[in-house]
Amino acid sequence: MRGAPGRAMAGITAHAPLVMLAGVALGLGLPSLAEAMRPLVVPVSVLMAMISMLRVEPARLRASLARPVFLGASVLFVLVALPLAVALAAWAAGAPPWLAAGLTLAAAAPPLSSAAAFAILVRIDPALVTAISLPATVAAPATVWLVTALAPGIGQGVDVLALVLRLVAIILGALGVALALRRLLGAGRVRSWAQPLDAALVGLVLVIALGVMHDIGLALRADPAAWLGILALTWTLSLGALAAALALFRTAGRDAAFAAGLCASVKNMAVMVAAVMGAVEPAIALVVITAQLPIYFAPLVMRPLFARLGGAGVAP
Repeated sequence: MRGAPGRAMAGITAHAPLVMLAGVALGLGLPSLAEAMRPLVVPVSVLMAMISMLRVEPARLRASLARPVFLGASVLFVLVALPLAVALAAWAAGAPPWLAAGLTLAAAAPPLSSAAAFAILVRIDPALVTAISLPATVAAPATVWLVTALAPGIGQGVDVLALVLRLVAIILGALGVALALRRLLGAGRVRSWAQPLDAALVGLVLVIALGVMHDIGLALRADPAAWLGILALTWTLSLGALAAALALFRTAGRDAAFAAGLCASVKNMAVMVAAVMGAVEPAIALVVITAQLPIYFAPLVMRPLFARLGGAGVAP
């Protein structure tokens, strides 16, 4: 798209991290606005998942599926090994059940639906990231059920059936609509809409950031020290997942390790938040909601880190 609208959308996409942070600041600074946006979190999360899947290029995805061993190992790490390790660590540390459950569910969330766009933002290979994130997203309902069944005490305070059914409805519903639209509109037209779709995704993230700040604002005003402790743990989870993936997959190559690291640390908390609302205790939901905040800051961490480690050199 050309002209002023095209430049405006390009600017929104290029400054996506700042737009995300603006949502956080506005939501905390204007509680009434955050409260008004809160009912939109679930439907906007579903819409964002659908648009993200619509942007997946089937040809690029097929080309990146040529490494089934790496892809299988990375999906298992992202969806099963990581949350089980978090659950065991929380249990060994004597964490309260609600905190252990919240951190485990945050770790069990699928990778970000718009992981390919995020990969471009931090200048790594989007094809490998998509090859991990798409099958991981589809498999997430089954692996969440598996993790809650295997992890010690995680099912306490969690309606596992409701949670899994919501994930199935959100993920498979979004995928089905995206495939139908791609077939109806044609790949060429969808490709030509890349810029407005990416700008729309940034706008939707802004709405979600505003909405979830309602719960975070309440917790912050009620007990600042307790909420800051939760925030510190979610940051530790995100950075720890990134470091573990980089170390575990370093022998698979630089680009593969970066892709696995992004998918392990940048999870689709919007989908998980939509799934946990009403299916878990409020304290557990607060942990999952708080786990979104590191995602908004992740580009500021990953881009220089990957550049220092020798990134793939994807153009911004």
